[in-house]
Amino acid sequence: MRNDDLDLRADRDELDHFTPRTPQAKRQKSLVLQVALGVFLGGLALWLVQLGATALMAKLAMGTLQFGG
Repeated sequence: MRNDDLDLRADRDELDHFTPRTPQAKRQKSLVLQVALGVFLGGLALWLVQLGATALMAKLAMGTLQFGG
């Protein structure tokens, strides 16, 4: 059974009123900056975790880690 009442395709006349939100170049630049910031912050977080793990392992290796008082 064919249902001709449900024509969900857009009419070509409606595309005349379409205006893009932002220029493509500006959106691309923003994406590049977001990726660069994410890589930088991810590397910084990884470095801090490594620094903490190294300090903890050094204390364990030297036997100077104290639990409690």
